[in-house]
Amino acid sequence: MQKFTQKWALISLLEPVAGGIEFFWKDPPLHVTLAGVFAADWERTKLFEKLSALLVNQQPVRVEAEYETYWGAHKEYHVMTLQKTPEMMTLHNDIHDVLKNSRAVFNEPHFEGDEFIPHSTIQRHARLHKGDAVKIDGLTVVDMFPHGDGYQRKILRTIKFLER
Repeated sequence: MQKFTQKWALISLLEPVAGGIEFFWKDPPLHVTLAGVFAADWERTKLFEKLSALLVNQQPVRVEAEYETYWGAHKEYHVMTLQKTPEMMTLHNDIHDVLKNSRAVFNEPHFEGDEFIPHSTIQRHARLHKGDAVKIDGLTVVDMFPHGDGYQRKILRTIKFLER
């Protein structure tokens, strides 16, 4: 019998969303991806602890939307890329290092670390446009398999960054 592990994604919400909300996989809130889907043999409290400790002094990161494109083997993912600033890459790499050092397994490791491209998937209800200013002021943990349903997603918790 195959062993299944919990899958997570780490995002920054660009619209207000309450913790605990669930949604269909095709209808996520507008967000910026901070770390792609990964598996880890942790309880979620352990994940929250590790990320909270990492981000205790994290300042918001400001970037701009750059260009619209399609990703995927069949160009099925419509995205708006964001500036790959040193601050954005430091945030991503710090998160990635914590996950990697904890033996997390990424669905698409070739798009993590130095190969990460900051982006926001264009949604049916909302999107970013070229030149839009984006403020990344928190990290949200998304359960990619709530209640054993791979078609649902659930917002678990948001860790807000420091405002100075």
